[in-house]
Amino acid sequence: MENFVAQLISGLATGSTYALIVVGMALLLLVRGVVHFGFAYIVVMTAYLGWVVLGLTGDNLFISIPAFIVIGTVLTVATEPLFRPLAQKRAFLETMVLGQGIAIILTDVCSHFFNYGQAIAFPRALTGGGARIRFGIVYFSLGDVYALLGSCIAVVVLLYVLYRSKQGKAIRAMAQDLDVARTLGIPFKRTGIIGFGIAGILAGIVAILIAVTLESASPGLGDSLAIKAMTLMLFAGMGNLTGGMICALILGVVEAMAQAFMPGRWTEAIVFGVVMVVILVRPNGVFGTRT
Repeated sequence: MENFVAQLISGLATGSTYALIVVGMALLLLVRGVVHFGFAYIVVMTAYLGWVVLGLTGDNLFISIPAFIVIGTVLTVATEPLFRPLAQKRAFLETMVLGQGIAIILTDVCSHFFNYGQAIAFPRALTGGGARIRFGIVYFSLGDVYALLGSCIAVVVLLYVLYRSKQGKAIRAMAQDLDVARTLGIPFKRTGIIGFGIAGILAGIVAILIAVTLESASPGLGDSLAIKAMTLMLFAGMGNLTGGMICALILGVVEAMAQAFMPGRWTEAIVFGVVMVVILVRPNGVFGTRT
């Protein structure tokens, strides 16, 4: 039972990281109608550049943590002009191809220009120093606690912005009906940039959570995150923010339980097998596709 509780907490921490990636991609789908496959790779690039900042500042977290957020925002917003013409033409499939091109470029940059293509390790000052919290015989890492708290705060702030602020309402209006929103005077360009900016902030937060929980990053990490994020979007329903968060938490818990209690490496087979069945039964996802 104690091992189950520890794995549950670890799974929720991992799932919360997936949730923020899925929310970022779903937000871009809603506000621009694009599938930004390269978003997960932007997260990894942000982690790499954040690692450089940590080295340059002597592991100063007061400088480095805001730098993660700024880098993620700048990288994400920089891709907005690339997607804008395709979004105006509603070229859905073409945006996927463009996203994959961005993904390949960022992966090659990480492979050739950072740490000789090897995985990078984040300093103990950021990862909690490997500390563990123990309740009786149940223990889990301090990094998992940081990830859970950080993702919860990020989701609460995001929901407040989307449902309480003027710009958030503009974003939701564009997601509901782009033509009507533009007729009512909601600016397509500015609102799209704001949406990309919010997604960029999420990218910076996810990069920090990756550093805290995984304590390392590699050029191939983007592949794993992107595939899981796309899988979760299909599983929950394309563009469904709430469904994506719930399914991401479920995926994190399933992964943790499979690794702890299943023989061999059955995690991926179990997860993608379930997704295949769901997509066959419900092509629009468990929670339905948002248009």
